[in-house]
Amino acid sequence: MSPPPYYTADSVTLHLGDCLDILPTLPDASVDAIVCDPPYGLADHHPRVIAAALAAWLAGDRAHVPDGRGFMGSDWDRFVPPPAAWDECMRVLKPGGHLVAFAAPRTVDLMTLSIRLAGFEIRDSLHWIFGAGFPKGQDIAKSIDRRRDDRAQVLQVTAWLAAARDAAGWTNARIDALWGYNGMAGLWTTQGKAAIVPQPEQWDRLRDAIGFDDTEIRPLVAELNGRKGALGEAWSQREVIGTRHSGLADGSTSVFLNGTTGRNVDGTVNVTAPASDAARQWQGWNTALKPAHEPIVLARKSTGFNTTVANVLEHGTGALNIDGCRTQAGQDYREKCASVVGISSPRNGDTLGEWTGVREDSAHDAGRWPTNILLGHGPDCIDGGDCQSGCPVAEMDRQSGITGSNARADKGQRHGALYNEPSGAGGPRGHTDSGGASRFFPVFRYEAKAPASERPRLADGTAHTTVKPLALMQWLVRLVTPPGGTVLDPFAGSGTTLEACLIEGFHTIGIERERPHAELCVTRLSKPIASSLFTI
Repeated sequence: MSPPPYYTADSVTLHLGDCLDILPTLPDASVDAIVCDPPYGLADHHPRVIAAALAAWLAGDRAHVPDGRGFMGSDWDRFVPPPAAWDECMRVLKPGGHLVAFAAPRTVDLMTLSIRLAGFEIRDSLHWIFGAGFPKGQDIAKSIDRRRDDRAQVLQVTAWLAAARDAAGWTNARIDALWGYNGMAGLWTTQGKAAIVPQPEQWDRLRDAIGFDDTEIRPLVAELNGRKGALGEAWSQREVIGTRHSGLADGSTSVFLNGTTGRNVDGTVNVTAPASDAARQWQGWNTALKPAHEPIVLARKSTGFNTTVANVLEHGTGALNIDGCRTQAGQDYREKCASVVGISSPRNGDTLGEWTGVREDSAHDAGRWPTNILLGHGPDCIDGGDCQSGCPVAEMDRQSGITGSNARADKGQRHGALYNEPSGAGGPRGHTDSGGASRFFPVFRYEAKAPASERPRLADGTAHTTVKPLALMQWLVRLVTPPGGTVLDPFAGSGTTLEACLIEGFHTIGIERERPHAELCVTRLSKPIASSLFTI
């Protein structure tokens, strides 16, 4: 039995709790589609941790999630949802129902594998491309100048302490027992990468317990502890060569900005040149690219013994709503016909035959066939006007140039055995619109700072950090949901998917683990929402 909902209204139900607890209470085969923006699992896990998680999944521990902190230190983003979550999604989804799940470029492999292990068929990979991403890598030259290299002296201290330990007949386990630690003594006495120097009070307790004479080494211990956290000498020697705005609304600085040292009173930051030879050698090197796309996994539950057609007729699921998601085109648009082998062939003879009659084109009044590439305008692009620098829509059009579509007279249908020269009159077919190449793709406005209607905020200022554009979510729920169907979002966040479903005329069920985020959903869903079917 499903627990009492956290919020309910016409066509929408929201549950507060972990999806692993809520999903088992939902009936079998009760939803038509699942559209979600799940945790991306952006914690910096060591490959061994990831391998152990995969091994646990394969060994039967399908709910295993390693410890860690993900996006902005969030506990909820420590790993991608485990197969156990997708197992339940599979159960509640009708046969042939589709699953749409956003992912991050560097963890989409884990997301897809987790979904596969639950038994889903991976049908496609969509890519949402935008231009407002912010590079979050490490500036190597800047980090070199910030770095204080005390390693040789640290190893001098740990070697001295290891020798004193051995001379006294102590072990690392015995040292750890002084504080109830588990492994700290190994870091104090190693020559490896993890070597650290004990804090002064820890050192003094070691001296008293073990009984060594530290007259010569104690000053170095104090010096190294005094320098902990201090920047390298080269950092203060960097020459200021200019200023720029931090890029943040309040003028605050970010460790991700290349060559910057701090915030000025006018909201700008100093741009500095490398000071050390090593930093100059690696100027311009970083550890990451600017993010400009998010992959979207498109999966489907098997139709079982049914054919797709039989499944659609029985359950209403299994197919995609192509006409409801076509890319709008100009008034004179004609969909380019599928090419036919030999249509312009100079061959003749009975073997290939001849065309006869008038060939029908494949134009559709609603526009072009939807693609698996989704473009996003930048937040500063002007509707019907200029685009901001780096906008992928404008960049695609710049590279392609303005072109006209390939409209031409129809050459008629052929008759005979196979193909030959066409005969008979035909009308125009193909595209007759013009523009840049972006017109072939669905385009959505990317809102890095979504308006209040799309980014709800609580009275205390709480807001969700990862809000998707509402129009994008409308397009996705429309793509995979039959008319009047029910959409499940087991990771509701601030409720963008739920609102998109209501606008598109669908029933929707949301699950959100974090109470503040559930409150954001309620704030969003409590406002008047007008339903407008099949409108992007």
